[in-house]
Parts: sequence; structure tokens; C-alpha cells
Amino acid sequence: MVPLADKIRCAPTLIANVSRIRFALTTFCFGMIVVHAALYWVARSQILSGSPDFRIFYTAGRMLRSGEGHVLYADDVQKKIQREFAGAAVARGGPLPYNHPPFEVLLFLPLIYLPYLLAYGAWFLINLLLVAAGIYCVRSRLPTLICNFGLIAILAPLAFFPIAYALMQGQDSILLLALYSLAYMALRRKQDLHAGVWLGLGLFKFHLVLPFAFILLLRRRWLTLIGMFLIACVEGITSWLLVGGRELLIYPRFVWQVNRQQSPGVIVPANMPNLRGLFTGWSGMNPPPHWIEIGLILASVALLVWASRQWAPDRPTDLPNWDIGFSVCVFAAYLVGYHSYNQDMSVLLLPLLLALDRTLAGWTETSTVLKILLGLMFFSPLYLFLTLRLSHQNLFSIVLLCFAAYLAFSAKGQSRAWASTGREL
Repeated sequence: MVPLADKIRCAPTLIANVSRIRFALTTFCFGMIVVHAALYWVARSQILSGSPDFRIFYTAGRMLRSGEGHVLYADDVQKKIQREFAGAAVARGGPLPYNHPPFEVLLFLPLIYLPYLLAYGAWFLINLLLVAAGIYCVRSRLPTLICNFGLIAILAPLAFFPIAYALMQGQDSILLLALYSLAYMALRRKQDLHAGVWLGLGLFKFHLVLPFAFILLLRRRWLTLIGMFLIACVEGITSWLLVGGRELLIYPRFVWQVNRQQSPGVIVPANMPNLRGLFTGWSGMNPPPHWIEIGLILASVALLVWASRQWAPDRPTDLPNWDIGFSVCVFAAYLVGYHSYNQDMSVLLLPLLLALDRTLAGWTETSTVLKILLGLMFFSPLYLFLTLRLSHQNLFSIVLLCFAAYLAFSAKGQSRAWASTGREL
């Protein structure tokens, strides 16, 4: 039996000229997909040579299979393994460090038994399935998009540059999107413990989950935090069994050194569209002055506290404002993440689809500002221009901040309107 909350309630659309809007959005999405296909074509030789980030997972898996888990974070061993299957990429740009927690290697172990390119292709297909699974999971919260703009629901994820880039890089960001989608639905159903489990499973990208956990702490969602803690304990024990206590203790220092050294092509704050990039992604900031780092910490805490005040997770019946508040918190968690790149913005697809559904449901009433911001979020040439031409993708953080701020502002305006209507009645 399908839970009532999971049923899609399709209502006749109130949008005038729906066919024209559908055609315009379909054309736009196809245009962005063509841009992504062109990018894949241009980068095909680098993909075939093993340049994508997927090689760090393949490297870690091969080290674990060959019994070298106890030196998982040894630079020289990682470099030796990468030379075996991606020699041209290593010669051209150097090795890429595996800087993820040990437990994540288990996810990629089955792929290690395939040749590198076949493993890359298999992970590409798995990521496509994860995108579809994430959207299917939240379909009941996208009634207008699913019922009246079904093709857009399929095309929009592929038209979103961070998703396309994560697919090309073979990254794990799309898996985090699926887990955030499951956590979102669990929170909507008041299944806080389940939500904590899903978020805990996303701790392979702890820098994008722990900020959200801090918001949950501020909102006193104890069951969700307990679920995260239990899964984190399991992941910690698993990591210890895989690599040993010594290597597990080395891991935090290894991650910190990789971030402080800011190796070219590995750690580039100028191409991080988050607060770290906005504060430190400029010339002469390697390493950044202490006062800049202090300002970054204060700004990060302030953003999370502000975001937490926009969300009332204990009131899921207030559907529009609940979704807006959750979306603001996800944006804030990404912006505060210390190691957030284009592909990591994949997690923002969930709040963007929620905003898109709301926009399509009330097209004539929706502010032009929100439509422009949504357009910018999906406008792939802007990502490419900032990254390839200006080498300052960190400027995109301004768009993200404006989007989150506008969502919060619109929610407050909506609440005032409803309160005014209630007084009149």
C-alpha cells in the first residue's frame, strides 16, 4: 500500500500558455545538454587517459585488494598504483590523492575487477541510475513537474552542469544527492531516525553533511543526530578493520595537509563556489592570512545559524515553507563545506527541483527574480566561463548566496500574506 504522503496529487495546471512554457524549458534543457556533450567530446582524450577523479577510487580499491590498506594514505604508493593504469594522466598532471574516508573504498571494490575504462563506464551508468532514483524518491513533492512537465523532470538533471560534471569526473557527489533525497523524505514523514541513517551514510563527504548536522543540532533533532552517530560508529569500525588504527589516525592529518598545500589541480580555492573560495580564492592567499580564516569561520557559523532559523522541521504540515527552509539549509551546508567544487553542487539539485516545481505551479505569480536565479543555476556557459576563462568559479558562490537569501525572503513574505489573510477571515 502506497503511503498517502508518497502519492502524487496531480491537479489541473493553472499556468497560461503551458505548451509554450514547456517548449521553452525543453529547448533550454536540450541546449545545456548539448553543451555538456560538447564538453565531453573536447575532454575525451583526457577521460580515456584516466584524468577524471574516478581514478582515486580505483586506486584505493586496488590498494585494498592487494593488501596495501595499511598504507592507504601514502602518497608514493598511490602514485605507483595510478601509474599502472593512468600513466599518461599522472605524467601530465601528477597523481590525485585519495582523500576520502577508508570505509568508502568498499563501495568501489566490485569495480576493481574490471579494467579501468570499463569500471569508469560502469560507475557512470550507476550514477545515472542514482540520479533517477533520487528524483523518483521525491516525486510526490514535485507534482507539477511530474504531472505537467514530465520531460523536464527527466532533462533538468542532465541539464544541470554539476550533475554532468560529476558524471564526467566519476565522482561520488550524485550518491550524496540520492542520500539527501532519502533523508528529505524521511524528515517529511517524521522518521527522524531513518533520516539520520541516510545522512550518516553520506559521511564519505563529511564536509557537506556535518554542516547540515550542525543545523539539526540547533533545531534539536536528536533522533536524527543519533541515527547519524550510530552509522558513523559503524563506519569508523569498518575503516579501522580495513586500514588499521595507525592509518586511521593518519587520515585527518593527511586531509589537512592536502588542503593546506593547495596542490595545483587538486586544491584550488579559486574554483570553489563556496565561502572558502569567496574568502580565500584570490592571489596571495596561499596560505590565507589568519584574520581571513577567522572571518571565514565566523561567516560560516553565522550562515548556518541564520539558515537554521529559516527552517521549522517540527512543522512538516506547513509544506511550502518547510521545503523552502530545508532548501536554504542544504544551500548553507554546501556553502560552508570546506572542500566544495562544481560536482559537489549536485546535492543542490534537490532544492532546485523543489523551487522549480513551485515556480511552475504559480508561474504568473512567481517573481522574475526567482526565475532568473533558477536560470543562472542551470546556465552551463556561466559555469564554464567562470572556470575556464576567469579561473574564478568561486564567484558563483554569490549566485548561491542570492538564491538562498531570496528563498528565505519569499518564505517570510508568504507567511505574512497567509497571516494577513487569516486576520481578514
